[in-house]
Amino acid sequence: MNLLFRRSLCALIIIIVCVSLGGCGLRQQAREVEQLLVIETLGFDRSAQGVRLSMASSSSSGTDGQPRRLQGEAASVTAAIECIRASISEEELFCPHVGHLLVGEAAARRGLAPLLDYITRAGELRLSVPIYVLREREACEAVLRVGNAQHGICDALRSVDSDLRTRGDGHTVSAAELMRDLARRGSALLCAVELQPSSENDQSAGADEPPLTVVAAGYAVCRDGRLIGYLDREQAIAVGLLCGQSGLCEIVVNDQAGLPVTLHLTGGSTALHPSWDAQGELISLELQIEVQAQIREDAAGATELYYLRGMLERTLAEQVRQVLCLSKQWEADFLGLEEQLSLRASERLGAMEPGFAERWASLPVTVSVSATLTGLGDTEGGA
Repeated sequence: MNLLFRRSLCALIIIIVCVSLGGCGLRQQAREVEQLLVIETLGFDRSAQGVRLSMASSSSSGTDGQPRRLQGEAASVTAAIECIRASISEEELFCPHVGHLLVGEAAARRGLAPLLDYITRAGELRLSVPIYVLREREACEAVLRVGNAQHGICDALRSVDSDLRTRGDGHTVSAAELMRDLARRGSALLCAVELQPSSENDQSAGADEPPLTVVAAGYAVCRDGRLIGYLDREQAIAVGLLCGQSGLCEIVVNDQAGLPVTLHLTGGSTALHPSWDAQGELISLELQIEVQAQIREDAAGATELYYLRGMLERTLAEQVRQVLCLSKQWEADFLGLEEQLSLRASERLGAMEPGFAERWASLPVTVSVSATLTGLGDTEGGA
């Protein structure tokens, strides 16, 4: 784990309060509302010059009800913003209302340090702003191309936020949360999105291709401030169970005839049970998961419900094992298991040599899932 990186993050977090007290957007001069170009989405990529920034306003703040899309390159984030300011001298660029930060995959793999440093030091962006990683593409592609003349990337990312709140199989992570997790764990999760063709028709003149949009695509995993891999949306359900953030979401399993059945996961929790040897060393970890789910179509009888419950338990157990395997493989405790264990046995964990981080990759872990499945007119308890 990069100790220098973690210390630097701790120092940045310490000055957060000072930055917040300083207010946002102090650079902005008093201007008429019509002269302000309110930026709501900021894209971050790396380039040969250093940094490539892309910006988008919402349709409400653009000229003639259309979103504005801008781009600039320079050696640093600050210089790139100034480059964009110079290109729109007739308007004042207003960034304190940025509601989404989109990072291209290549930039995320090289490191988020320049962006996080700007957020904490400039005071122009809110620390509560969520950060997204765009899978396999550069952020400027989405910022400049998503949507049409009436709707843009700002609207698409708002839809992602709403979709995640409704489905419950993922959540957004703010800049402050990212820095906190990196400082505590050395690794963190970010919301991942991907480009897809939009289902909406583009009536713009000369539009030869369907418009693009972005959709939620699981989590991006960062270690020491760099992207190291992804978890898909099915694995994101397991993350919710392991981190105590499980929400209402759908899981598809097959019935005895091999036909798909959609179950609605309504809740869940995970209990950690560590085992210690006579010398006080952690030798294994057991995860006991309990979930509640509903089926909305008629079941063939008690046997059908029992079968579906078993399929649900096996499906969730496999998803959890996949996430734990990746955590070990990447040597990244992005689930915060050490923190959860420290609530139960902080003295034991603190006395271990080597510590949890060094033991995690080879630590034996077992997973068990117990489900309560409810059908129409039936209630069944887990075994």
